[in-house]
Amino acid sequence: MNRTYDVVIAGGGVIGASCAYHLSRRQDLRIALIDAKRPGNATRASAGGLWAIGESVGLGCGVIFFRMMSARRRQAHGAAVAAAASAPHILPPAFFEFALQSNALYPPLHRELIERHGMDFKFERTGLKYVIYDAEDRLYAEHIVSRIPHLADQLRWLDREALREAEPAVSHEAQGALEFLCDHQVSPFRLADAYTEAARQNGVDLFFNTNVTGVLHQGGRVSGVRTAEQGTFHCATLINAAGAWAAELSEQATGIRLPVKPVKGQILLTERMPKLLEGCLTTSDCYMAQKDNGEILIGSTTEDKGFDVSTTFPEVAGLVQGAMRCVPQLKEINLKRCWAGLRPGSPDELPILGPMAGVGGYLNACGHFRTGILTSAITGVMLERLVHQEPLPLDLTPFLADRFEAGLLKGVG
Repeated sequence: MNRTYDVVIAGGGVIGASCAYHLSRRQDLRIALIDAKRPGNATRASAGGLWAIGESVGLGCGVIFFRMMSARRRQAHGAAVAAAASAPHILPPAFFEFALQSNALYPPLHRELIERHGMDFKFERTGLKYVIYDAEDRLYAEHIVSRIPHLADQLRWLDREALREAEPAVSHEAQGALEFLCDHQVSPFRLADAYTEAARQNGVDLFFNTNVTGVLHQGGRVSGVRTAEQGTFHCATLINAAGAWAAELSEQATGIRLPVKPVKGQILLTERMPKLLEGCLTTSDCYMAQKDNGEILIGSTTEDKGFDVSTTFPEVAGLVQGAMRCVPQLKEINLKRCWAGLRPGSPDELPILGPMAGVGGYLNACGHFRTGILTSAITGVMLERLVHQEPLPLDLTPFLADRFEAGLLKGVG
């Protein structure tokens, strides 16, 4: 069967769904969203944190990974690397702007999706607190503050007493916290579903359990895709929102294999319980976010294990121990489930957006690593403007694939 669309979006995670929704708002395009629903969809392995500053300065699963690696280096090389262990992993200024602009879109987007489409993705103003246990944690936090003086009004120091007042369940071991006032949360599952259902209501055709097996070309342009289940889709523009599988699709479409690889993250979910956390918490061991239904999401590992989505005892146990250290009451709580997702990692941890030189009819929307939920809103806006060839809300240059030009791999044929 042959179908014809203006835009085909390959990938139905939160990024692809956001692109579908934002492109459908004008209802001037024929759009198809194709998704294979492979195991390890990164959207399902997210806590749903809108941690615009926190993620930009390497908190969340970032601080867990980099502090863990620093500890290993200290064990191997001694105290000489202690200073490096306390240096925050801060992303470039372009990402700060990208993240903060996306964060600002969520309150109106929340209202819009409820009022126009009856979809609530559970936006909650919770803030994010980096819990400080010792001198090294404090030094890490101080380094963060020193690197972002322009955002000082969005930061607040909490001493031990103030932290206990704000978060009574936090351990007495904690000495205080650094709070990020504009970093909130959503339900990641509901956000992806909200984008998808709103897009469907706006006329987008959805093709789930559909695998792209090849890309069509005509006159130096991408002209469509072949699928195993639904035949051929012809299109004017193909958007690569294939997540951890984006490299394969880019190679089929452009002959260039993008440097996107799966980065495994294991995450835990508790049973429902009364309100225990007032906001989102992150430590050097784990992060925690209690949702409106009482469940607490605990995450997350950062593992280079290819497309493996198994859960493993040492990593799960490490997250459990970290959560109980921060919130001792969790010792009395049961885990409901644990699972793993595959984040689409790029070498510099920035998304890969927009066109690729020499290939028409093709746009990237991939490589969002651990910030796909946070940046899905601005990504949808950017791709909608690109398709319509309209001015963009921010500079696209830092996110183009050609920043990796020296390391991009030519595909076969």
